[in-house]
Amino acid sequence: MFMKDYHVHIGQFNELYYDALEIFDVIESTGLISEVHYSSTSTCRNDVELIGIEEEIEYAQKYESNFLKVKPYLWYIPKYAEENISVQSAISSFDYCGIKLHPFAHQWNFQDKKHIKQIEDIFLWAHENKKQILIHCADNQSCLPNKFEKYFKIFSGAKIILAHSNPVFETAQMVNKYDNVFCDTACINKESFEQLKKEINDTKKILFGSDFPINNYWNKLLFNKSKSLSKEYKETCAILKNLNYE
Repeated sequence: MFMKDYHVHIGQFNELYYDALEIFDVIESTGLISEVHYSSTSTCRNDVELIGIEEEIEYAQKYESNFLKVKPYLWYIPKYAEENISVQSAISSFDYCGIKLHPFAHQWNFQDKKHIKQIEDIFLWAHENKKQILIHCADNQSCLPNKFEKYFKIFSGAKIILAHSNPVFETAQMVNKYDNVFCDTACINKESFEQLKKEINDTKKILFGSDFPINNYWNKLLFNKSKSLSKEYKETCAILKNLNYE
């Protein structure tokens, strides 16, 4: 059975640039993944412009394969809202599988009316079109899994994916509480993954996400683990055997 990877990246990340077609080639070479959902980390550049991100996605969508499907997320950021680029306008160029949100990196402000309007539009779009919202989660107040909880029930047609499943207990609470909330395995360690499986009632709601190739970047920088991209991805995929997929 072939699997989806719900959490892949292309583009600029700090000093490195990850070419989309090369990343997809590495993933396809494993023979394990039939579909990837990706976003561009170039969105985190201070000088980012939506048109530049769209050019990257246009290039990425040229990937040709009879086996691997590649589908983009729009990584929507407050800067677009401040530039009066609406969600509806930003998503018009491609058939996006969903939208990514990173509340800490891009400082979503729940006291800013313009920010709130764009967040509501994101959830409404995902709800009406049965699309995904990939939300970065972490163990800090700005990125807790319940950060956007008020929208989970209202916009039940949206498929919410809590990226990184961090913290585990708070992630499990949201996944167990809402039918449309899922989580992924991006950068989760073995101990946390085992705990996640114990805490979540339906383990089919734990989705495979690799955070590739960003996991390779941090492993080299923080842990001095120098692996090829191919070896890194194959080892990350080893977690697949532990998942009970939908």
